[in-house]
Amino acid sequence: MTNQVVKVEKRINAEPIRLFRAWLKAEEFSNWFLPGNSIGIESALLDPRPGGKFKINMLHEGKVLPHEGEYQIIEEPKKLVFTWRSHATGDLDTLVTVTFDRLEEGSSNSNKKPQTLITLTHERLIGEDAITSHKAGWTHIIDSLERWQAEKE
Repeated sequence: MTNQVVKVEKRINAEPIRLFRAWLKAEEFSNWFLPGNSIGIESALLDPRPGGKFKINMLHEGKVLPHEGEYQIIEEPKKLVFTWRSHATGDLDTLVTVTFDRLEEGSSNSNKKPQTLITLTHERLIGEDAITSHKAGWTHIIDSLERWQAEKE
């Protein structure tokens, strides 16, 4: 049983601060944090401060799947680090780091929209099932963030 790591990256047309804050405001978070087509959010309670806890109740086929954790680092607008525990981690604490890097614009065109590279790294996963499910889930979540951001423009 070795420590496995999942890494997901995506470029999104938005300022880092906009995407960063979407992770910390419960009313926005519940609208975009979707780990799969058949999974929704029943509720999300967030206490976004170092040492603050969160609880996300995902809903899948009528069953509530709780996900919990604690914020370790909040460096607006660059970095979030939090623990992550659920049935899919064997109810063990794992570690998630999300960074938001503003990408330099390629030209001086004032119409060009800012871009952010989001990099999500999930550490301390054990087993192939955990790796596979979290890779798919985080990829879908980041894609959902991109769609939600595009709708807000």
